Amino acid sequence: MVVPQKPTLAQFEVMFEGTPLILERATDYWESGRVSSVQEIAPQLYHAQVSGSADDCYDVDIRLSKDARGENANEANTDDQATTSSNSDHESTTDDNSIRIQSAACTCPYQRTPYCKHIGAVLYELRKQLIGAHGNHHNDDTANAHDGVIALPRTVLDPIQQHLDARAEQGKGHLLFLWSTQLREAAKTFCAQPDEERPLIPLIDAQTMLSDTIRRCHERFIIHISKHSDAYSRSCDYTEFIKTVQAIAGNALQSSDYASACGNLRLCIHEVQALLLSSENDDGSEPLLTLMDALAMRVRCYMENVAEFADSSTAGKALNTIAQAANDKDMRQCEPLNSMLLISSALAFARYDDKRIWAYDVIENAITRNLEYSFNEESEESDEDNEDTSEVDDETDFIPDESLHVLQLFTLMSAYDLYALSNDDAGREQLLKDYPESMALTLMNAANMIHEGRLRSAYMLAQGFLLSSRDMEDVDINARHNGLLPDLLPHGWHTIMECCAEGLNDVGLLANVYRYYILSCNDRSDTHYVSKLRNLLRIYGGLSAEEWHDVADGLARDCARNIIDRIKYQPEITTKGGTQRHSSWRNPAYEKLIVDERLSDAALTYCAIVDYPPLPLLRTIAIEHPESAKSIILDAMPYGTMGMPAFRFTVERSVDNTLTARRATYQQIAKQLRRFAAVFGDEETRVPAHEIVERYPNRTALREELAFAL
Repeated sequence: MVVPQKPTLAQFEVMFEGTPLILERATDYWESGRVSSVQEIAPQLYHAQVSGSADDCYDVDIRLSKDARGENANEANTDDQATTSSNSDHESTTDDNSIRIQSAACTCPYQRTPYCKHIGAVLYELRKQLIGAHGNHHNDDTANAHDGVIALPRTVLDPIQQHLDARAEQGKGHLLFLWSTQLREAAKTFCAQPDEERPLIPLIDAQTMLSDTIRRCHERFIIHISKHSDAYSRSCDYTEFIKTVQAIAGNALQSSDYASACGNLRLCIHEVQALLLSSENDDGSEPLLTLMDALAMRVRCYMENVAEFADSSTAGKALNTIAQAANDKDMRQCEPLNSMLLISSALAFARYDDKRIWAYDVIENAITRNLEYSFNEESEESDEDNEDTSEVDDETDFIPDESLHVLQLFTLMSAYDLYALSNDDAGREQLLKDYPESMALTLMNAANMIHEGRLRSAYMLAQGFLLSSRDMEDVDINARHNGLLPDLLPHGWHTIMECCAEGLNDVGLLANVYRYYILSCNDRSDTHYVSKLRNLLRIYGGLSAEEWHDVADGLARDCARNIIDRIKYQPEITTKGGTQRHSSWRNPAYEKLIVDERLSDAALTYCAIVDYPPLPLLRTIAIEHPESAKSIILDAMPYGTMGMPAFRFTVERSVDNTLTARRATYQQIAKQLRRFAAVFGDEETRVPAHEIVERYPNRTALREELAFAL
């Protein structure tokens, strides 16, 4: 069991990765000077006091690793990119990654998260004290945390690199789409001991067994239709057929007569697909779909044994048989994923010099079928020439767009893996050159660059792919759902750019990515990037509070222009890219920026598109526009509460201006008065409360609901 390493002091922010608000408050405490001088009270044990929100002071203890002063730094430093500087000016500089945080404790009562804001504030001060001043950023691919530079936290880069390392290990040193050592391990379970191998069922006997079970299945099917009015599909039983297929396939999968065994497997695949087509309107055909998926995967694993143990001639015959099953027109039309899974069996042969030719033959044939020749385009051209297309042969049969997309995507993946496993760099480079619009290939190319440490190249590749697309948002959304870096690209290609900027230690590049997240935000999950941008520029970029405020003001203007574009070009309600239904015109990150920087003018303008502004926005408006904030709150009251509204543009008019006499209406008034009090205080709230009660002096229930404000 490998024990996870402790976080480094240089990148302690990873301790707060899941609690960005705590880190934000820690930054505020540190910047406001609430941390006392940090003292070393014992070897590698540091103590400081932090002033709390009230008059309380909390004691914080931080224990660092034993090499905090540079002792045994080589043992503690596990950063593969770290290098030793020969410059004598830096000989005394402590290696940032040699200082690790062993433990942290605080006397405050906060226990919701492992680390509180007081600990974070002390860590900021301790890092400044031990590591010292830092420069701005590095711009080369080998940027690291030396020369007095505090390395940017790699909260995005580290998980991606760890995943790529594990994937490369499974791919025998290669980053691959479809082949891994797990397939080889699964194939070993099919190998029978020489004295335990059962004789292979002859092909003619297998055909008879399957045809008999299919006939009985259809007989029950017909009898059911003739006797009942219910849908036949709900009671068709495929149990006997499934057991027969499993028996024949299981017998073949343990056989060392590879060519004949693949003939039986092809027969099973064909018969399952045929029965699926004949029962396409059957609601109970789900077991057949499950059978097909399992059968295709087991065949794929079995071909690993064929590639390893069969001689070259036998291996070629066996692979050709499986390729014929995969290229069946019904498989390509209705089961494109399983069709390509069978085609990817060729990758097992690419690892062996004497059998690689068969892999090239199968996959290059797939390239010709799926990429260089479009069935759909051929069909459309025939229609334009007024040719009779009612009868098409097997070679030009129409492929649905959804199936064609799957065939093309997995053909590209298979071709890439073939060239990688064969160490065919020329073929791989030509493939990338021929299909620059392929998201899968471009993402794999970027992943290889990241894995090899060519971070700037990966950044430029991702940026170029985005700029060449018609819609960045759509391209980012599509990149989230990928098999190469699952659940690691929440912002698609921009996440690739983010992780590269972290590794390059480039504040400017990373700030640009954060700005994009803030500008395009339409979901509350991205609001923390306001704090991340501020921390980045203040702590790592060296901006003063005034300089940061100027940056925030400019960003707010950009957000306002972006919202104008949203109103012009987007529907008001959308769920695209978000976690729930929300107005696409609102930008939660912009709202946070307005509130954090107290941008009163921006808040007033922004609230024109917000039906029910939250309290933080109202408080921000009230800083410079108190009367406008009051009007917004009071105009949300039921019609007739205080006369004609000033901000309401559409009012449902009745015969008079009288408030509806219902307690529910009075409760709505009380709710708005509580919002008013939250912004302006109890004293000012009494004024509108008395005005309302005096307007309707005979309504006892109204007075009862508003008693808290009178």
